[in-house]
Amino acid sequence: MMSSLSTYTLRGSSIALFVLMLVMNVGLATGQQWTQLSGTSQYVHRIKVFTNPSVLVACGDLAPPFNELILSNMEFFSGEGFRTSTDGGQTWSERRLDGYSVRDVVRLPRDPQYWIASVVRPFTNTGGIVRSTDGGVTWSAVPENDFLRIEQFLVENTVPPRILSAQVNTSSGFQVSTDSAHSFYVPSNEPVQTRSIEFSPTDPSVVFMAGDGRGLPGVFMSRDSGATWSKDSAGLQGKRVLCVAPSRAFANVVYCGTDSVSGQTSVGSGIFKSLDTGKTWFRLPGSERLRAWRIIEHPTSGDVLIAAADSAGVVMSGNWGGGWETVNDGLPNDRVVRTLELTADNHPGKFLSAYVGTYGSGLYRSRQITASVAQVTPFVRGFVAPQPLVGTGELRLPLVTNASASLFDVSGTLVATIDPLGSSESSTTWVLNSVALAPGTYVARIRHHQGVSAVPFVVAPR
Repeated sequence: MMSSLSTYTLRGSSIALFVLMLVMNVGLATGQQWTQLSGTSQYVHRIKVFTNPSVLVACGDLAPPFNELILSNMEFFSGEGFRTSTDGGQTWSERRLDGYSVRDVVRLPRDPQYWIASVVRPFTNTGGIVRSTDGGVTWSAVPENDFLRIEQFLVENTVPPRILSAQVNTSSGFQVSTDSAHSFYVPSNEPVQTRSIEFSPTDPSVVFMAGDGRGLPGVFMSRDSGATWSKDSAGLQGKRVLCVAPSRAFANVVYCGTDSVSGQTSVGSGIFKSLDTGKTWFRLPGSERLRAWRIIEHPTSGDVLIAAADSAGVVMSGNWGGGWETVNDGLPNDRVVRTLELTADNHPGKFLSAYVGTYGSGLYRSRQITASVAQVTPFVRGFVAPQPLVGTGELRLPLVTNASASLFDVSGTLVATIDPLGSSESSTTWVLNSVALAPGTYVARIRHHQGVSAVPFVVAPR
């Protein structure tokens, strides 16, 4: 049975829901969730799932990097390149780029035969960029841009393709190429190093960047594809951000994984969530000591999240991050999981399947899994009526104190603050007036004595 990272209280309909899920998913509760896929390196630090044509890529080494927790001054002592599979990990190619630690590999959107990899040669710490024009089989012999320490690529499907890079061991951590990674330029003057950059699924011109290191921690946001950045990361003070994950369900929602660096060590400090496009953050309950290196939202059910959580293994949430539980059945007891990707299969309902890379035991694949408990308490939920909003309506929550409400549009821009109309014995109410709001989707964010609640609503066309 899955172990819990937070305390759940089941009452009334929650008990019925829990029993129904147990009846429907007996295999989930009793069967093995993860199966090892033999044939990869022991330390898998990057997984890529390409489609059309379908290729699974596992980048790995024989040992983890050294000093990676201390200001990202990463040193490498082994390099086994990567292997590819075209049958979901049942069989694997021979090692490609053997002798290098492959930090990331991308395939150009309009030419699936053109691959680019960021590599580091162990002991010498030299490397740079190599490229392949035959689908990753053969590679250029001499790396270019030897000084680069790229941890992640992000490719924008433009003509020519725009390649964004996240880099460590530098104060110019965000760099861009428009010539297939032959050269890179720094579009802004933010002195930051980063491991993680992501496009907003709702607007590809919006980019989020995780500030890695003590110089400029926090989460950065750009509305112009990285030309300029803003950082108002209230709530993330003293936290190093390991990954960032904007939601596809709501444009204003962003998640990030954090730790805190102290001297020569680091301690997991939780998974955080923003309801205002990264301006303010709060830690999600049940995640307090987690170090999340990768967070993925279900493709169609935004309430389901899965994360690679270092020594905690894999964790999932079924309620927008309001509670977390481990899903480690089948993984080794001493697992360390730092990379995770969804499989190319369909992910029905609230179920998903994924690959995870472990430090020491290679690659694993899950069957269809989900969070076993969908709700946690306390979790203050509200509603807006009528929906869609025409003229005036009400925003109502169960009785809360010290409450303040703000309205945000889908881009995360603050459009209004409103005062409560009043409170009864059981609820707190605000009046919503749509006259000054353009038709579209909005989110009301309410801070109160129990935390933060978010209530989406729609203003009707006039």
